Amino acid sequence: MSQTKITVKIFEPLLKNFEKQIEALFIKRDAFLNSVLQVELKHLAMDMQGKKLSSKANRYISGELNKLGAKQVNIVVEQSTADALKDIVNDTNIVRDAFFNRLILLLRSNTDLLKYLDLPAFINDPEFKSVIDPMPTSPLQAMLEVHNDPLYYLREGAEERLKTGLYLIELPPKLVGFTCYLDDAQVPGTEAYAKSQIEAETMLGELLMSFEADAFQKPEIAVEVKS
Repeated sequence: MSQTKITVKIFEPLLKNFEKQIEALFIKRDAFLNSVLQVELKHLAMDMQGKKLSSKANRYISGELNKLGAKQVNIVVEQSTADALKDIVNDTNIVRDAFFNRLILLLRSNTDLLKYLDLPAFINDPEFKSVIDPMPTSPLQAMLEVHNDPLYYLREGAEERLKTGLYLIELPPKLVGFTCYLDDAQVPGTEAYAKSQIEAETMLGELLMSFEADAFQKPEIAVEVKS
């Protein structure tokens, strides 16, 4: 099959640790990412169905990623993979680099991230109630199962616990640059954001007023009447 080279920007510490892990597993980086993309692009399309990132949201996410300090890297993938990725980017206006960073972040899924996202760290987690497909005891067969759908268990956990897809979960504030979809109400500088801030301040003001009213309200004193 024909191949092509795509250039993406990856948060440097994330890229460095990712490459260390796959090297330790004797995995070829580009071939692995091409395989993962073939699976995950379908799930990304499902998560983004009916959604499209606004131009302002796109610029905001790109800017936040650049602030982190991303390293430019070339990845060789199959032409069909590159075409499928291009179609999704065109249809949804997502920031392609943000998607790549999020994908690698999920592939690494360290304990702190899973805890923050409230996703299971182990498939035998007692709170992980989804029906889990049995894992083969054959080492190579087990590796093949994981290879066929690396994010399967995380996806199940997201759908069960958070009722959403992996590409729509809200990440820590510092990782806004890894966001696939952001409503304009969450994008500073937009009318929707200004409106949401006013509504939030109004609600806060009403809440504080209710607290003050409760504080100054005289308690009712029961008076016992003797006959």
